[in-house]
Amino acid sequence: MNAMIHTMVGPTLDAIDQDDTNCFITVDRAGALLARSAADTRRRAGQPLGPVDGVLVGVKDCIDTAGLKTTIGSGMFADRVPDRDADVVRRLREAGAIIVGKTNCTELCCGTTGANSWFGDVRNPHDPARYSGGSSSGSAAAVASGLVPIAIGTDTSCSIRHPAAACGVVGFKPTFGRVSTDGVSVCARVLDHVGPIARSVDDAAALLEVIQGDEWDTPTTCVRSGRDLQAELDELRIGVLQGPFLDLCEPDVKAAFADAIGALGTRKWTMGSVDLCSDLGIDLEAVDDQANLLCADIREVYGADIDAAAEGTVGPELRHWVDLVSNVDEQIYAEALAVRRTVTEQVEAAFDDWDVLICPTIRKGAGLLTEAPTEDRMPRMGNCSLWNMTGQPSLTVPLGGMVDGTAGARRRDRNGMPLGLLINTRRGADALALQVGRVAETLLA
Repeated sequence: MNAMIHTMVGPTLDAIDQDDTNCFITVDRAGALLARSAADTRRRAGQPLGPVDGVLVGVKDCIDTAGLKTTIGSGMFADRVPDRDADVVRRLREAGAIIVGKTNCTELCCGTTGANSWFGDVRNPHDPARYSGGSSSGSAAAVASGLVPIAIGTDTSCSIRHPAAACGVVGFKPTFGRVSTDGVSVCARVLDHVGPIARSVDDAAALLEVIQGDEWDTPTTCVRSGRDLQAELDELRIGVLQGPFLDLCEPDVKAAFADAIGALGTRKWTMGSVDLCSDLGIDLEAVDDQANLLCADIREVYGADIDAAAEGTVGPELRHWVDLVSNVDEQIYAEALAVRRTVTEQVEAAFDDWDVLICPTIRKGAGLLTEAPTEDRMPRMGNCSLWNMTGQPSLTVPLGGMVDGTAGARRRDRNGMPLGLLINTRRGADALALQVGRVAETLLA
């Protein structure tokens, strides 16, 4: 990534000012130029440079940045300026990354379209009439627009992977706990993840290596003791998820996914059908309902702010979520945690037979912003949220590559909007997910 010279900072800041996707809430022009100057000094001194030194990055506006406004996408916190960096931001700064600003997101990260009552909706770079996905809407749109090569997002049910797929870029939800959530706004403590959004799997892996905890191996390290990762790739067993993962997709998504499966089949991996719902009795919507109850953490953390907020300063989507969890007591919360443990054990056991489980990332392409308020959320996040409950790595790569072409067009939806391939592995197998993503990225380009 160091080849993406940081002298592009000035033009990038100008481009952000003129961008019509509305992907940034706050631009840190002074801070970015100062970081560029420091990166120049390191280069001239011949100092060793890490993978993101001098590279431009956008940070989701639910992640604290010392001295720089962090609004969590809400009018309640429109003037909030943290006095310390989140852990992930500290790691970025220490690695020499240039933080150009804070990317737009849904209010308190509640929502999956990128709609925002206070700072404006984030529009899809492929069609400004359509939504960008959410809640890491600005991060995905900023990368897809070419404003930054990498960005940080957060994911509680789909919030990195859905906007990444809807905007046609790479998004990775790592193993739960691999990246610290210290200094990150809370949705559900046991479901919240922080991860990279990028234009390539390699860039996502490089960013993950910088932001993850010190105790983790590099994302290219073999996760199976005593086995070579390349050998594991050659012997790969891929389970193609059936049931609602596929049956509830729009016809154009099914067709695009089938075409992608054909391309992956040229690798001569062992591939077979897997129905977690039928075989294990997992009801995706019921599991999602339990996950929603765990979002009672929002009420615990922000309830006083919401109750004290002036009339008209809490948006309708956030109000919906607060009302949804208003009656969650300790017993209900504990029962939802028990479901999480059971489902995690069930899905982990499925990886005894399969190394990777794949499906479409989204069941339909990005819809119109005007229709978003009444659109069912399950087609956007129904294939993603299980992996938050289980805490397993979940990577989306574009079904049709980053650029339009014969294959790329064939693997988009009926409106020409991007779609994604979701690659899921067992807990800790982040390296395998990324390696498979690299192969898929090449085969599906």
